[in-house]
Amino acid sequence: MRLTFLGHQGWQFENNKGRSFLLDPIAEAIGNGDVQLPVWPARRLDFDKMAPIDAVIISHEHADHFSLHTLNLLPRRCRVLVSDLASYAMVQAIHALGFQVDRFTALKTFSLNGLKITPLPALYNVLEPDVYALLVEDDSRASFLTAIDTVAHPDLFTWLDNNCPHRTLDNLTNNFTESRHALVEDESAHLKSHAVVTATTLEFVQKFKPQRAVVAGQGWSFQGAKAEFNHTYFSVDNHWLVETARQFASHVEWIEGKPGMRFTLTGADLSIDESPAVLAEPSPDRTFIPSRIDRSEPYAPWTGIRELPPERLAAVKRFIAEEYGGILGAHAPKLMEGLYYLKSFDSRNLLTTMGIVLRNGNARTLLAFDYGQVLFQEVRADPARPPAIGFEIWAADFEHLIAAREEVFMVYESAVRPWTFVPAAIPQAQLIESFMGFTPRFRPRETLAFYKERLGLSA
Repeated sequence: MRLTFLGHQGWQFENNKGRSFLLDPIAEAIGNGDVQLPVWPARRLDFDKMAPIDAVIISHEHADHFSLHTLNLLPRRCRVLVSDLASYAMVQAIHALGFQVDRFTALKTFSLNGLKITPLPALYNVLEPDVYALLVEDDSRASFLTAIDTVAHPDLFTWLDNNCPHRTLDNLTNNFTESRHALVEDESAHLKSHAVVTATTLEFVQKFKPQRAVVAGQGWSFQGAKAEFNHTYFSVDNHWLVETARQFASHVEWIEGKPGMRFTLTGADLSIDESPAVLAEPSPDRTFIPSRIDRSEPYAPWTGIRELPPERLAAVKRFIAEEYGGILGAHAPKLMEGLYYLKSFDSRNLLTTMGIVLRNGNARTLLAFDYGQVLFQEVRADPARPPAIGFEIWAADFEHLIAAREEVFMVYESAVRPWTFVPAAIPQAQLIESFMGFTPRFRPRETLAFYKERLGLSA
């Protein structure tokens, strides 16, 4: 089989009869929301120069894997395959584009163009609950394994040992991006991040035992007012990771994935050339520069909207006051448990609850959580007695999350300021649960309506 790296985590798989299918293709920009992020390194995919495409696999719904724009460019004769964990909104949006949608499940091998594909289970991940790893094999016993964004389940290694212990090529995903609040709060955060990514790469080597590994991921950049993120967000880049991995795991053949690389796999053998279907274009510089972090105003609004008019601001406040508590109760179990135990803490210097600081223009409004009534209410901020945990967010960004108009984790990592004064009870990382209820899985109607709006289809 022949694999072409399309950029980020996108691949084309071609059989020996000149037919192909795609995995997670992104044509131009990442993001199904209002904010679009250009691919990096910049390149253009020429689908007319590819072997005829019969199918597309979309591994999961995150916007760096699932692109409505890209699907809209492809012929409707293609089948689209998604996991049985995919949301209702995703499946219905693909149907609305005119594609046949089929679902696959863990450990049930299926075939595309004569290539065997086995979805492999992973540890449950609250951020990405809808993705499997994929093993692709051909008749020559060539094999390619991509974990995509999964964390491997321990049983997977036993399964691989029994079914495919020696793969021709493995894909290591560098999923690391430096969150804004980590960089702002700790000037050495990027150094710690290098150590963390090195450790996870070593674990990958020890557990998967690859012979060859191609490193992919981190395939986007920022533009406009967000361009400064290019020099801070990608502190642990793929080039550094490959060079470092060659030092501590020299027995593995490491390859830095670059768009257009074409891998021909025959049994245990591999050769590399270039695909004419992937055309390189000039890319912005993403060299990590710690001094580029703006600590005077590090949390600019993701939407670029600093002030909502009064009636829209009132609607956001009403949603938080009346509905958001119920969302936390349904989708933030660990956070709710931590808030329960806060009641037994010494409360002299803290409000033993969660707070939301809503920014709009120059104003900040504090809403505090009433655990018993599962409601938020507006309260007067007291610097001497702040809420024990919480986050600050722009009203316009929250409005977009309510309407499912943005990728929630992009907003969280870039434009939200979380805090905790009780890290032993509720670590800051736990606050990510506050946003789980805004994912497509739990807001299917709102998400589908927005997808159809993006596509110019009737709701």
